[in-house]
Amino acid sequence: MLPAIVLIAEGLVVLWFLLFLTMITSIYLDGRDYGPSKASTVERSFLKHVRIFVSLGIPAGCLVALADAFQFI
Repeated sequence: MLPAIVLIAEGLVVLWFLLFLTMITSIYLDGRDYGPSKASTVERSFLKHVRIFVSLGIPAGCLVALADAFQFI
């Protein structure tokens, strides 16, 4: 029973994260009309690598959650 509860909770976390990403994307798309801005080096570096962070972070989190739910770790 407990693994099922954990998996449901993890699914809700993934849903929340996807909604959060949708909100951030919406804010980004709204802000594109404001014209160019001066981004710092840290901001430019983060924005160049955010796709990698997300595409590696979500599957890694899912794998760790599944491994923990089924007591592989």
